[in-house]
Amino acid sequence: MLLDELARQVAARGAHPFLLHEGRRVGYRELDRLANRTANRLRARGVRPGDRVTLALGNSVEYVAAAFGILKAGGVLNPLNPGLGRAERDYILGHAEPRVVIDAGSVADLGLDDGDDRPPPVTVGADDPALLLYTSGTTGAPKGVLFNHGNSGGTGRHFVAALRVGPEDTILAVTPLFHGNAWGAVQTALHAGATVAFPTAFHASAFWPLVHASGATVLFTIGTILAMLLARPPSDDERTHRLRVVLGLGSAPVRERTIARFGVGDVVECFGSTDAGVVTLTPLGEAPRPGSCGRPLPGVEVAIVDDAGRRLPPGAVGEICVRSPARMTAYFRDPEATAAALRDGWLLTGDLGRLDADGWLYFVDRKRDVIRRGGENVSSVAVEKVLREHPRVAEVAVIGVPDPVLGQELMAYVVAREPVEAAELEAFAAARLARFQVPRLWEFRDALPKTPTQRVEKYRLRAEHGAGGPPVG
Repeated sequence: MLLDELARQVAARGAHPFLLHEGRRVGYRELDRLANRTANRLRARGVRPGDRVTLALGNSVEYVAAAFGILKAGGVLNPLNPGLGRAERDYILGHAEPRVVIDAGSVADLGLDDGDDRPPPVTVGADDPALLLYTSGTTGAPKGVLFNHGNSGGTGRHFVAALRVGPEDTILAVTPLFHGNAWGAVQTALHAGATVAFPTAFHASAFWPLVHASGATVLFTIGTILAMLLARPPSDDERTHRLRVVLGLGSAPVRERTIARFGVGDVVECFGSTDAGVVTLTPLGEAPRPGSCGRPLPGVEVAIVDDAGRRLPPGAVGEICVRSPARMTAYFRDPEATAAALRDGWLLTGDLGRLDADGWLYFVDRKRDVIRRGGENVSSVAVEKVLREHPRVAEVAVIGVPDPVLGQELMAYVVAREPVEAAELEAFAAARLARFQVPRLWEFRDALPKTPTQRVEKYRLRAEHGAGGPPVG
């Protein structure tokens, strides 16, 4: 459990830096005291074991202290992107029903500068709920993915061994802390007794100075950010760093260019999801296999199945199923979805892929209609629902199209009731959705391709951009 690991590292590391943020160094013992103050303040505000506490903050020491404080109070940590649109934020808060919301307006009330820094009188077990993450699904309504204390820290343990991280390492995380990539970096540093550094926000121009100032040896990032760095003019400091490994989700060309240009020893890719945790990783020191996202991590099993749940042989495309100690416990307040996704200890991911004869996984497509734009998962159904509210829109279909920087960009195909400009629809969407959910590409048509049952054939739209194909299975 993360709290057990924190206690162990406090005893073993003491003042050893745990967090580096904007010139501030926070040791393990100090972070533990800050978390205790948060926990005691939350208990004074009525938080009891099992209560949800929503954490809607930007990157800061306060974020990490609050996260561990929530767990110490027995609360269920519910990270929330503070940049979400009003409708999605209201839905998540209404569904999670948090006892307390910690945001920019209330963080001062946590009393981090003073207060009771003794451990709170709370005991949590491995089966107690710990983490509630919300992710977009095919219905457009975000699903609450629930983890207990026993499985919520599995990602960090996996990465310590796979990336060979030790106490002498500094991990740099440049995505928001509410993002699984950055929170995975925090977990990894904790399990290794290492240091994690993070900026308030990512700026490409400040990246290499940050790498040098932090002494980073490991980088947790996403392919979009690597593409941004590769698009910048070369600089003298991009090859004099200490980075030895990059965990960066991106295409094979991005990986190869990153290694060649920046002199990094290895760029590791992985496959995972909010529900399943990290599933596969390309092993350090082994030649990558084009198109593959690596082999299953120790203790993780992967199977490819057809629609009837039967295992498929190597090379066959089907749904990716995972059995892992780090997978979710349940979908919060959704027993039907939980029963559909969890079968005999296996999680049906809703993603399509194949395994080769050596057990390497190849991701093929998303069975669920989710677009990955710049590291964010966007439900096309949720975007379509908003656009259909516009009085001049009769039908709309949103797909992801290839983008050299973002991985995918959102494109909306619109059938209009009466003439309307793309700029008007973009503004309409921007007022109701988060920025990353707003389509940037628009096309108006007289009709959309449909099946005999009147479902939009999105694979035909994707095929116009060199991707897609008939649905599998």
